Amino acid sequence: MKLNMYEKQSLRRFFALLLGFSFVLITLIALLFLHNAKSLILENTQVRLQAQSNEITQDIIEAHMHHWDEPFKTLARRYSYLHFVLLDGERHVLYNHNFGNATSLAFFGHATSFPLFLDQKDAFYLVDNKTFGHLGVDLVLIEENHPHHLFASLYRRVLLIFSGVFICMGAMSFFLARLFLKPLADERSRISAFSQDLAHELNTPIAALLIAAKALFKQENNPKLLGILASAQRISHLYYRLAYISTQDLNLDTQLLDLKTLVAQQIASLDQMATFYQLELKGHLEPKTFEACEEDMVTLVSNLLMNAIKYNHPQGFIQVVLNQDLSVCNSGQAIPTAKIEALRKRYSRLDVHKKGYGIGLDLVHKICERYDLRLEISSEPIPSSRYYQNTFKVCFPPSLAQTKPLNA
Repeated sequence: MKLNMYEKQSLRRFFALLLGFSFVLITLIALLFLHNAKSLILENTQVRLQAQSNEITQDIIEAHMHHWDEPFKTLARRYSYLHFVLLDGERHVLYNHNFGNATSLAFFGHATSFPLFLDQKDAFYLVDNKTFGHLGVDLVLIEENHPHHLFASLYRRVLLIFSGVFICMGAMSFFLARLFLKPLADERSRISAFSQDLAHELNTPIAALLIAAKALFKQENNPKLLGILASAQRISHLYYRLAYISTQDLNLDTQLLDLKTLVAQQIASLDQMATFYQLELKGHLEPKTFEACEEDMVTLVSNLLMNAIKYNHPQGFIQVVLNQDLSVCNSGQAIPTAKIEALRKRYSRLDVHKKGYGIGLDLVHKICERYDLRLEISSEPIPSSRYYQNTFKVCFPPSLAQTKPLNA
């Protein structure tokens, strides 16, 4: 499925939106899983230490009731694999078996709520008081060492699963995005094929009409023939606009263009149309080059000129200035400041009962976006006139502000 520029944009946005949503959702699930997994590990550790404490407590009570000889040493032999310490009611050490953390010992000595379980930097601790003073023991403390990175393996597993799920979600998102766009792309391809066929069929009769109109006007300088020629030029302009729209995604090759020559050619091609509408068309062009697709620049300039001709008034003027930027000024009705932004949208009109700027400026705006150009629109009153000077200025990037020769 071949996508055009706008469909690729839609695909990227949909893909990014779905991936972003998936990332947030998977991250929340991963964090909840980590929290529950860590809680489960700590709960299991507490249960295990509590069971060990209960066994020691049971043996202490039994040793007291049966009067064991050397009960603490017996406990040490039975639980040689454990680290524990026994405290009396004054929190003095009665017996210490491999319990080496004196700081924790002092802390647990001041504990008041039992059983108490704590996870410290290097070990787990549990303290219980179920001995009830047998053998003089008031508290049993158990210590279980653990590595610094106790949860490192858990983090690695979660990260691995997270990455795998995210990659799968990305692949599925891309597949779904293309699947959703396929009907639109198919319909667009059908319409594009029809437009291209239509443009191809119109090419020959429009060219013949334009040639015949020019030949007749040269033979006989008749105002009626000038009107026919102007209409033929307008039809030709509409044809080239249709051809450009249907093939704009194919015109991707750029070259260094002589903008002065290009703009001059467009002015010359529309000069007779301007004369027919009683307009004064002037140009002040300075040398300037710009790297772009020629069809894009021709479309940009011709649409600005056609708008200046169409939305002017008899005895009006059009002035084209090319220096650091390209400006097309024309006399006409005022453009309200609040409506200027609407002119960039396709089929937008200032007043449904009056002529307005439509598809032409939409094409100009899209071409400006493609080449990082800026389109500025202004409308200023003309002194001693009821008309306004409407200026459409295409601002080139600052790095291209200085003109350079073609052979540079």
